[in-house]
Amino acid sequence: MAELILGPLIGGLSHNSVNLWGRADAASKLYAWIATLPDLSDSYLAGQADLNYASGFAGIVPIKKLKPETTYYFALSLEDKQPAKETFRFFKTSPKPGQIRSFRFAFGSCFRLDNDHPGQAFRHILDHQKDLSFLMMLGDQVYADEWKHNGIGRVAVTRDEYRQVYLNTWSDPDLRELLANVPVYMTLDDHEVDNDWHWENLARDTAVVPWYTRLIRRFGGRPLAERRIPRQRIRDALQAYWEHQGIHAPKMLLPMERDKDTGDFNLMEEDAGSLAYTFYYGPAAFFVMDTRTMRVHNRDTQIVLGEAQWKVLKEWLMDVKDTYPVKFLVSSSAFLFEMFGDIANDRWSGFPKERDQLLYFLAEQGIEGVYILAGDLHEAHAISAQLSGPDGKDIPIWEFCATPFKQEINWLAKLLIIEPSSAALKNARVHFSIGKINYGVVEVELDKSGNQKVTYIVNYKDKEWLTRSISSKG
Repeated sequence: MAELILGPLIGGLSHNSVNLWGRADAASKLYAWIATLPDLSDSYLAGQADLNYASGFAGIVPIKKLKPETTYYFALSLEDKQPAKETFRFFKTSPKPGQIRSFRFAFGSCFRLDNDHPGQAFRHILDHQKDLSFLMMLGDQVYADEWKHNGIGRVAVTRDEYRQVYLNTWSDPDLRELLANVPVYMTLDDHEVDNDWHWENLARDTAVVPWYTRLIRRFGGRPLAERRIPRQRIRDALQAYWEHQGIHAPKMLLPMERDKDTGDFNLMEEDAGSLAYTFYYGPAAFFVMDTRTMRVHNRDTQIVLGEAQWKVLKEWLMDVKDTYPVKFLVSSSAFLFEMFGDIANDRWSGFPKERDQLLYFLAEQGIEGVYILAGDLHEAHAISAQLSGPDGKDIPIWEFCATPFKQEINWLAKLLIIEPSSAALKNARVHFSIGKINYGVVEVELDKSGNQKVTYIVNYKDKEWLTRSISSKG
């Protein structure tokens, strides 16, 4: 009989819907049970989904027509009979979009298995952050390329290997418990495919990892397949990403095209699709950018988002400009952060024209209340700056970065961090940089008049868990 080997996970939460996710070890059906009463006396079978090999035996049961700001109890099962009472968890739906509500959420990125309590950040969230509205995981939810830590002993290069890395990593008991109890939104960074990978050209027919990664693997005796990234390998990695992360997210703004016969992502030049999506929580609007699947870097071309994603991002910014006092732009890689002598050029600072394009658009349109959430760096920081808006008005912009949940610390980032150099910015300031295992908590507070206070709290592990915080009033 099939067993549920990952999940449950609470994904795609909104004011009236949720996506309940799980992964089995064989073909089966996933059943979702819902109740509104704590004693579960009104529980009912709310939906079911087929789990098959084509989707890695992973899937979601979408639950719709829910009520805003309401607690629901749920359980997932592979049998069509009501699960035991102790297996039920609960979630609370979001407020209606635009409603004035104060709330808190956690975020972070970069989780790699090791032998030293890898899930300690997740355990700290579970034990000390009891009133979170949701969690955001901003990429590198697995390290498919790190053969010493991914559980398969080699760089993942096939679909089944990528799937196995997810199983090995997400079986961490603290992570699994967290995802079963706190709603989550996810996006990918590079290690879901390979270290700092990018397309070599607009045709997207070849991709590479950095020269130093290839060199290390070559002299380390790694096979040729681990040093090359053909399009099919990226298709396999993104399919595994979809099965575990994308499938339970809110609806994609520009769904990526799939081959009619194989079901694989096409990843052709003419496909403008991406993995970007939006969601809303009361007074706050979130745009989760896809900074990876359209990324091109060569001597003549440097692209992060692609034209189609730029178009929907700008349209969204204008739509929320006056209707949502707080706007979060979510990027897997750091946006404002710069590091002296940064040879990787993997952050937005390596794509200065595209970064300036967004900064000048925010300034020219007078879009206020913008906060950037970032991961990737293995370092936590807070950076503020100002844009010159219409009529010379100063417009604050902030970046909050929290990473890693568990990984090696980037000591260079702490030593070599510099203020962002874009001509679009003035009064840029790095408020702090923390090189420890960490996660972030953001508190959004609004009064009845809509006046906002946004506080960023870094929880980090030194000899014991400590905090560092900073607030912005909009």
